Amino acid sequence: MVLLIAQALLNGVLLGGIYAVYAAGFSLIFGVMKIINVAHGEFVMLGAFVTYWLFVLTRIDPFLTAPIAMAALFALGYLLQRLVIHRVVAAPPLMSLLLTFGISLVIANTASAVWTTDFRMVTTSYAGTNFSVGGLVVPVARLATFGVALLVVALLYAFLQQTEVGRAIRATAQDRDMARLMGVDCRRIFAMTFAVGAAITGLAGSLVTAYFPVFPNMGATYTMFAFCVVVLGGMGYIPGALWGGLALGIVQSMSGTFLSAGISFVITFVLLYLMLVLRPTGLTGRGLVE
Repeated sequence: MVLLIAQALLNGVLLGGIYAVYAAGFSLIFGVMKIINVAHGEFVMLGAFVTYWLFVLTRIDPFLTAPIAMAALFALGYLLQRLVIHRVVAAPPLMSLLLTFGISLVIANTASAVWTTDFRMVTTSYAGTNFSVGGLVVPVARLATFGVALLVVALLYAFLQQTEVGRAIRATAQDRDMARLMGVDCRRIFAMTFAVGAAITGLAGSLVTAYFPVFPNMGATYTMFAFCVVVLGGMGYIPGALWGGLALGIVQSMSGTFLSAGISFVITFVLLYLMLVLRPTGLTGRGLVE
């Protein structure tokens, strides 16, 4: 029993890493622009398809194609923000929800029409490869994904803290009017923020291909999980995405191991509800509350 619990905890931690990396972009966009991006899961899907087709056509490893997926989603995010989303930045939250929901429908239905709704898998040479540590089974792909996730969250935090663009992003998030008075081009910063968030999400899409199927309608689940993660970690607080991802991964792994996969989804929603009601600032107490 002890070994089974330890294995479930390990699986939850490794799963939480991937949750953290695709929730980080969601949290960044909300923290700066106060927009809940309902199309977030579709960005994960596009990043996954970029990696899938590069793997099919060139046999390049998904971890090596991740920068290409990031670049593609960065460009898409920048264009979407400058052309469409900037119109609702200062509008009531409902407007941004409706707009991004419409964008998600367009992306998902276009992908279904172009690529059909078939499930696809990226089968690498190390798929299914494990090693054992103290009786615990450690999947190689998930461990590598967890390492990349930690690195991405750390680099994103360093980017916001140490670079000129990052400081401008934080200033815009804290006080938009004051940042504008100090010479910050807020419209450019919003576009850069959305693009960086989309790029990180595209990277997450590449990573999930290592052990999850790829299909055009996969986005809704990832949007839901990203929202749960940022609520747990604190909306708009980037390091909180890691803690929220680990918490959700462990809860789902433990409930899936000892109960059932269906019950784990129910528990996810119950946990989300309790956090919103009892502690809307998240586990860290540093999230934004509207």
